[in-house]
Amino acid sequence: MVSGVRLGQIAVFIAVGLFNTGAYFLIANGLHLIVGLTETFSAFAAYVALVPLSFVGHRKLTFASNGLVVGELAKFCVVQATNVLVIWATTYLAHKGFFSGWQTFAVISVLIPALNFLTFQAWVFAQRVTS
Repeated sequence: MVSGVRLGQIAVFIAVGLFNTGAYFLIANGLHLIVGLTETFSAFAAYVALVPLSFVGHRKLTFASNGLVVGELAKFCVVQATNVLVIWATTYLAHKGFFSGWQTFAVISVLIPALNFLTFQAWVFAQRVTS
């Protein structure tokens, strides 16, 4: 059974993720439609631009961490690089015929948040500094 505290943490994780997703959508489209960058460059630029906001949101709101910022940020960036590899691998498999378009995005949309929550909790924000 999941505790009320854990459910609250999951709800905040989802809220931070939804905020970042909305910001990503707006920034990527703005870079593409207004600035004129390619879809690929716009997608990756928006993703990278939001890493600090995502880090702060999850560090402060989701996990209320008081660990060392430098170490947590480094770990967070490793997770984000892994996410990019997951996206690449999933789209590669889609191009090879393992998934259709909607299945590709469904796998990415479920796999990355699930892995992020577990990895953030167990590794990125696991250290606690006691006062």
